[in-house]
Amino acid sequence: DNAAVGGTVKTTKQHHNKKYHKQSSAGNTAAASTAAPPSKPPTTSSAYPFVSKRVFDPYKAKAITLAKGAQDQEDRSAVCTAFRISEDGLVKEEIADPPFFSIDVECIATGYGSCANGINDGCDNEGKNGADVPEGMYNERSHRYPGRVAMVDTDGNVLADIVIRPPQDGKGIASYLTPLTGLTEEICLGADAKSLEEAVQTIKGLLPKDGVLVGQAIDHDVEWLGLTPGKDFARMVDISEIFRQRMPFNLNEASEVMKKIESGEIASPSSSGDVSSDEYLGFATRYRHFSLRHVCLNLLSEDIQSGVHNPISDASYSLKLFHKYRNAGVTQLRIVRDGLHRAPPTPSFSQEFTPVIDGVCVSAAGYKYKRAARKISRWYAGKKAAQC
Repeated sequence: DNAAVGGTVKTTKQHHNKKYHKQSSAGNTAAASTAAPPSKPPTTSSAYPFVSKRVFDPYKAKAITLAKGAQDQEDRSAVCTAFRISEDGLVKEEIADPPFFSIDVECIATGYGSCANGINDGCDNEGKNGADVPEGMYNERSHRYPGRVAMVDTDGNVLADIVIRPPQDGKGIASYLTPLTGLTEEICLGADAKSLEEAVQTIKGLLPKDGVLVGQAIDHDVEWLGLTPGKDFARMVDISEIFRQRMPFNLNEASEVMKKIESGEIASPSSSGDVSSDEYLGFATRYRHFSLRHVCLNLLSEDIQSGVHNPISDASYSLKLFHKYRNAGVTQLRIVRDGLHRAPPTPSFSQEFTPVIDGVCVSAAGYKYKRAARKISRWYAGKKAAQC
């Protein structure tokens, strides 16, 4: 992490001509005697002017290591295979897994922002008063509405792939976000499209009460479909929590805490209590989450979101990653997380292609482009008006 950034060493080429080669050996000897002494080899600072100025800080390194160690101690019972231990502690019996499923939802835009907390149909949210619609499913501030939903079982079998028809024949739709979702007006208003209510009922019918939903940020998909844990299914597992990397929230502050503990200014954390908590560490921590594309690219060598997002593919790879790493040991997970953390960043759709589609912000990064476009538009309109 503290590797220096190498600069380019520029060397001056010596140009030799015929006249130089015709000089006598005596002339060469005289020139050599009067020549300046050879310069010293370039130092690191002169040869590599862009060397990183960061200096290794043992206290920062210790804080980072402690944060990783605390993550190793976190409870993973919701992910790992469960076992039943006999009363005498001699027999360890594996408990059968519940049925695992994955769902993935691709949304279309009903507004020009990037907010996707809840859904908004663009027609005064007429569906919020329907039967079994949970509170919080509809949000006036949201700019998204489900356009397609896929459901896959633990063996990778596709149980459902449903295109959702927007209310009032798409009256409230700002964009179908075709480059991202692959959906168009013709597809969403076609004969095979179903209403959101029909799609949700289909998913509920396929999902057993003891089923476990697995996926990347699966809580968003559950919220968009109005599903309720403990009622429509048992629970959900966000696979991003398996691969996320824990680190100090503020590395400088964590370093100061380490110094004070070493100097005795503050007491060392007690060994009692939750050893994975921030209170035990003595400093605040945070998580770095990785996208599904980044994880698949680095762990499975598969680029699953290089263009149009496919909900079937996303759901299938979520389950594949879950089953591969759910029972991984602490050491293996530490290696995996460190590898994901050090790997080159994987660009999102908005970074790789465009942050704005049809005037809709695909992500928060799109707002600055729209603001810049408005300024250019006003400048251009003013210039044309002045010419007239």
